Amino acid sequence: MTRTPDGATGRDTPDGERNPASGRDTAGPQAGPGALSARRAVGLVARREISSRMRTKSFVLSTLGLLLGLAAYALVVVVAQEGPARVGVEREASALRPVLAAVAEETGDFEFVPVEGDRTDRLLRDGELSAVIGGGADGQLTLSVEHEADEDLLAVIRAAAAEERATRELERAGVDPVEFRQRVASATVQVDALDPSENSAAEQFALILASTGLLYFFFVFYGIMLAQGVVEEKTSRVVELLLSTIRPWQLLAGKLIGVAVAGLTQLVLLGGAAVALAQGTGTVTLPTALGGTLVTLGVWFLLGFFLFAAMLAAAAARVSRQEDLQGVVQPVMLLITTPFVLGIALLSKNAHDPLIEWLSLVPPLSPILMPARMLLGTAPVWQIALSLVLAAAALAAMTRVAGRMYANSVLRSGSRVPLAEALRLR
Repeated sequence: MTRTPDGATGRDTPDGERNPASGRDTAGPQAGPGALSARRAVGLVARREISSRMRTKSFVLSTLGLLLGLAAYALVVVVAQEGPARVGVEREASALRPVLAAVAEETGDFEFVPVEGDRTDRLLRDGELSAVIGGGADGQLTLSVEHEADEDLLAVIRAAAAEERATRELERAGVDPVEFRQRVASATVQVDALDPSENSAAEQFALILASTGLLYFFFVFYGIMLAQGVVEEKTSRVVELLLSTIRPWQLLAGKLIGVAVAGLTQLVLLGGAAVALAQGTGTVTLPTALGGTLVTLGVWFLLGFFLFAAMLAAAAARVSRQEDLQGVVQPVMLLITTPFVLGIALLSKNAHDPLIEWLSLVPPLSPILMPARMLLGTAPVWQIALSLVLAAAALAAMTRVAGRMYANSVLRSGSRVPLAEALRLR
């Protein structure tokens, strides 16, 4: 038998939950003249979480580490952006230079410069030239390289040689080469794309990986951080002190808001740096309405985080030791990982696949899949709006369930709280 603070006696349950015999409501603190309002209680908890999270070394170091990683990537991109390869053209082939430059203009990978024949070997070995074009005694072109010829350069030279030969043959036949090419060029093909894309395949994959990977990282990192905090408060019995003043749902709401603000702050810093990197290096073509897209991505982050973090916090409230946390959060982690894997596998293969379109509408897949489709420009406005409505509805339903699980489990210590008991109505 144990004695409660007001003198009544009670007993400990097998799970360590205390059932006071005083007859008072144990769901939370009683309302009174000095009781905190719901808004103030949630705000105090949120400010506590923001202060404790954003002042930690892990937050500062992780933010600096991510920004330094982006800076290192930007440096690699800038260094890797070499100019066009310099190709020497000897005097015997100098008449071909204008044609070579015209043929290679579309690729921009080669620059043709005049060289003297006695310097070609040294220029090739020193790396100042990638190749040298010369003319043989029989009128055939020669290509000198240090090791092996570049296939793209060979294609340019063959096309230029064919162009030059065609010009001479047309002039010999009495046909104006300029007029002939104008007539040939007038035969064009009109491309009618059902859904034109502004990005290349490499740019699309970069957008897919960046959007899905970034959201996945933040959902997992801050979700696990929240879950560990719940277990830590149970182990240290801090939660008992907090719930003597505020109600369980107020504590859970404040923790969710506080951790979300910390995560959103880091996401904005990292996302802003990534946008500056993309615009500065020109490696990725960003959406035209970039501001609206970034705001919508922020909304998706909040919806997705609240949805997943509420489930993680409710699951974490069922255990009292950090060693038991992995077992209860594993199903939620699977829900976060699934859309990330689907996004990489399906979107990179075919961004217009009907399967990925329907999956991106369904929560909890939509918080990761729909932002990627938005960045790719493949999501119609009605699908974005519908997915937002469905995600908000799922969040409202999950918040009620998570709040019930949290309230039924957070004050119980000892062994894991069974799922049926955590979900039971009071």
